[in-house]
Amino acid sequence: MSNHISPQYPSEDGFPEYWTAERKDVGVYNKNYLPGRFFSRRDMRVLHSINAELFGDIIECVVQVFKIAASETTTNIYGESSSAKGKSFYNGVDLTCIVEREDITTENGNRFGPDRNQSVAFRFRERDCITTKYFPEIGDLVLYNERYHEIDNVVQEQLLGGHPDKSLSIVVNTHYSRLSRINLVERQN
Repeated sequence: MSNHISPQYPSEDGFPEYWTAERKDVGVYNKNYLPGRFFSRRDMRVLHSINAELFGDIIECVVQVFKIAASETTTNIYGESSSAKGKSFYNGVDLTCIVEREDITTENGNRFGPDRNQSVAFRFRERDCITTKYFPEIGDLVLYNERYHEIDNVVQEQLLGGHPDKSLSIVVNTHYSRLSRINLVERQN
């Protein structure tokens, strides 16, 4: 397969900027690298091309991901974002993903009305994160279904055959975030 599916999915097998050019003692760039019997470079290329087609052309679920701007966020003496301004974020990046969501639950606590909760897991292709130069971190936001979800946990250990150089996806666990806590959307008065 000499042609790649779309410009979003490159045909190159390696990403030198991801592994750094100086470090040749580990990973696929090591001269003594043994790819394994069942997951060779050729097998990995086939899996990456199938995943690229699956994510980009069949599932087509695109979300926007916002990286937190720590230097732009005003904090109080405890290091928490100020309640007046909230957290600040950089512009969003579009990524394709597989979404696994739970039902929305509502709690009627002794606060100022009901509180809505929802847990959602987003599964990103690691290659998409590398090409867009976005790596999810705790505190970033994901816009999906016109709702903002704050990242609670990032799992990057979806390893094929248990081999650390054969990571396929990044799983992000999130929770539904209130608009009053973020500095992205202007609220109505």
